[in-house]
Amino acid sequence: MFHLPQILTAAEVQELREIGKRAPWIDGRATAGGSAAQQKRNQQVDETTDMGRALGANVMRALQRNVVFAAAAFPSRVSQPMMNRYAPGMEYGPHVDNSLMGGNEPLRTDMSGTLFLSDPSDYDGGELIVESPGGRQSVKLPPGDLFLYPSTRVHYVAPVTRGERLGVVFWIQSLVRDPEQRSLLFEVSQALSVLQQQRGQTPEIIGLTACYHRLVQMWAQP
Repeated sequence: MFHLPQILTAAEVQELREIGKRAPWIDGRATAGGSAAQQKRNQQVDETTDMGRALGANVMRALQRNVVFAAAAFPSRVSQPMMNRYAPGMEYGPHVDNSLMGGNEPLRTDMSGTLFLSDPSDYDGGELIVESPGGRQSVKLPPGDLFLYPSTRVHYVAPVTRGERLGVVFWIQSLVRDPEQRSLLFEVSQALSVLQQQRGQTPEIIGLTACYHRLVQMWAQP
C-alpha cells in the first residue's frame, strides 16, 4: 500500500472541484457489481458525459507525468477515473473490488486508487479503511494525495457525519502482477534515487541499477 503525496497541484484540485459542481451526478450503485452494490451509498459523476470524460482526462494527465506513481504501480492499463461524493449518512460498507472490470477487453484490477479532493478538516468520518495482514489501516489524506492498495484487500469508506467528502477512484492493471514484487521494486527504485542524488553514478550504484532492471524484466508481463 502506497501513499503518494501531491499527485495533483492545488490548482488542479480546485479545477476538479469546479467540474464537480457543474457535472451531473448519479447513484454510485450504478457501477457496483454483485454484493458490493448492497454496501454502497454514495454518488458519482456520470463518466459517460463530457464533464465526466474531462474529469478523467485531467486525472490521467497528472498520473502520466508522475514518476513515483509509475514506479509504484507499473501501470499497463488504467480505468477511467471517476469522481465520487459522500454526504452525511453516506458510506461504502466492507467489500472487495471486482477482479475484472470492463466489457470486451476486461481490465484486471491489480490495484485500486483513491485520490483525495476534500480537505480533511472539511468533513468528519469518511476514512478509507483497508484491511491488511498487518492490521487495519485508516486513510484520510490532504487534497491532491493518492492512496494505492491491492484491489483484493477488503476495504470500506466509513460513514460521513459532517461535510462532504470528494474523491476520485480508479483501478490499475499492473505490468507486475504480484503485490510483493511491486512493493520490492518500488522500495529499491526509491532507495536508488536517493543514492544517486547523494553520490552520483558510482560503479556500485550502476550495478544495483542493473540488478533492479533485471528484476523488472523477470517479473513484468506485458
